[in-house]
Amino acid sequence: MRNVRALLVVTAMVSLTLGSAPSVFAEDGVSLTAAQEACLRKALTAAEFEQFLVNPLDLALKEKTKGCPVSGSGSGSGSSGSSGGAVVKPGKVVTTGNWITASPFDLSRVTAMTVFRSCSGHDYSGTNISGQPETDRSMKHYIQTDIPWTSTNSLKGLAPFEGTVRVTSEQFPLGKQVTVTSPVTGWTMVYFHGDPQVKNGAKVKAGQPVIAWPPSNAPAVIDQLRKEGTSFDVALRAFAGGYMDSPLLHMAPKIAKAWAAKGFTSARAVVSKAARDAAPCNATYNATEATDWIRAK
Repeated sequence: MRNVRALLVVTAMVSLTLGSAPSVFAEDGVSLTAAQEACLRKALTAAEFEQFLVNPLDLALKEKTKGCPVSGSGSGSGSSGSSGGAVVKPGKVVTTGNWITASPFDLSRVTAMTVFRSCSGHDYSGTNISGQPETDRSMKHYIQTDIPWTSTNSLKGLAPFEGTVRVTSEQFPLGKQVTVTSPVTGWTMVYFHGDPQVKNGAKVKAGQPVIAWPPSNAPAVIDQLRKEGTSFDVALRAFAGGYMDSPLLHMAPKIAKAWAAKGFTSARAVVSKAARDAAPCNATYNATEATDWIRAK
């Protein structure tokens, strides 16, 4: 897993300043104007600002940044300016059901994945689907494959449901970030560090390619990524309310069966809130394969 951890550290620590409004893109696609960036830098320490760029919905920073109106920073506005562009109103997000009707990507080249609420990569937390606050954990999945970084666009990411696409820059400039938001449920699938396969604002059907990995610019930064095999990450969020959950908990039976055949089930790949609370990450994100990684069958 050395190459995965190398990518995660680079992703978490490097910020990209674009130099014109919007001047900064957070990892979740939230764009900051120069005035918003200045406000945040005044309200936060340098380390906290870097954490904001990694996860704008971090609950630990919410109070400190409430004087800086930044769309997508935990206000639950669900406006078109927020990351993911959810169109449902706050409080109207669906919280039960199996709305993932297409696998987010082909599993045949996947060799391992992290558990939900892992201590891998960086702090990526917020509010769970029950409305409970969670901090200091990674509430997404990192995916390891056997595809070399030089074999660009070898694996396609597919829309898990019908929705609208949003394309934004990444904090670390490895590919782009693509989100698909359902106007029915209010949930957004977030795909990190790939090449968009559709235009920003496109309407897509379940199963339609929306992103590809490795991104075409991976060879340019391969010295920071290692060469063993490509990795990427995905998250399931409802930006109206800031909810997070594992895709494994909302897959239609046919999709869940295919993932289970690879060894990826909710029983194995979802750490409960209680379990993580009892074994906190303590801001240390270097989990080993023996703890927070699951090998594919």
